[in-house]
Order: sequence, then C-alpha cells, then structure tokens
Amino acid sequence: MAHHVKRGICFALLIMASATTQASLDCSGSHGGFRFQTDDSWTGTDKLEHFAVSAPFGALGGWLTRDTDHPVVYGTLIGTVPGLLKETLDGTCRTDGFSYKDLFADALGALTGAWLAHWAVTYSRGSHARTFGLRYDDVF
Repeated sequence: MAHHVKRGICFALLIMASATTQASLDCSGSHGGFRFQTDDSWTGTDKLEHFAVSAPFGALGGWLTRDTDHPVVYGTLIGTVPGLLKETLDGTCRTDGFSYKDLFADALGALTGAWLAHWAVTYSRGSHARTFGLRYDDVF
C-alpha cells in the first residue's frame, strides 16, 4: 500500500508543478467563454517549448507506470495531462485560446519522454543492493 501512496504523491506533485512549468502562460486575469486558437503555426519556439516541458512529465509518468503492461501509453497519457490543463485554461482567456497544435506538441513530448524512460532506464532493488542503469526493453 505504501508503494501506491508514493506513486500518488508523485502524481500530485507532477500536476502541481505543471502550473509553473508550462510554457507561455499569460492570461492577464481576464476570463470569459471558451475560445479556440486557429492562427498559430505548427513550427516555432512555442511548440518546441511545449515539447520540452512535456517530455519530463511523460518520463515521470512512464516511470510511475513501469510495472504495468503498457507503461509508454500510460506515461504518455499522464504526461499530457499538464498540457491539457494549460490549454484548457488558455481556452478561457480573452487574449488566447485552446490550441490543438500546442496540445499535439505536448502529447508528442510526453510520448518521447515516456518511451525514452521505458527504453533506457532500469531500476531494481534487491535485498542487498540497488541497481540503476541503462537498458533496452521492446514492450510498447
């Protein structure tokens, strides 16, 4: 049971940290309605920032779900939640809007982070030793 509590605490901290780490959150206190942003481009530093911020969340999500059958899928879903929350908040701003392109960059970053964490990192704890290293696992 303590193992699940630790994972729950990590997940809660992940969600709380997302509010401070998501790129370009500038809603000057003016909310009203829900808007979609249609004039943003697929390229640029904004998409790179969304990708870069979501990758560690995906890696942490993949790490938290490493004992499941599909850790990359679950890690991607967990890692995309902060971006979805940020985009939903942007949708209520009068000066901005919900951007599916930003959300796609968030999901791609989370997928990359979850896959890299699952593919490259191993951790095992025995009765006398702990092992942390790099490995390859082909389960998606």
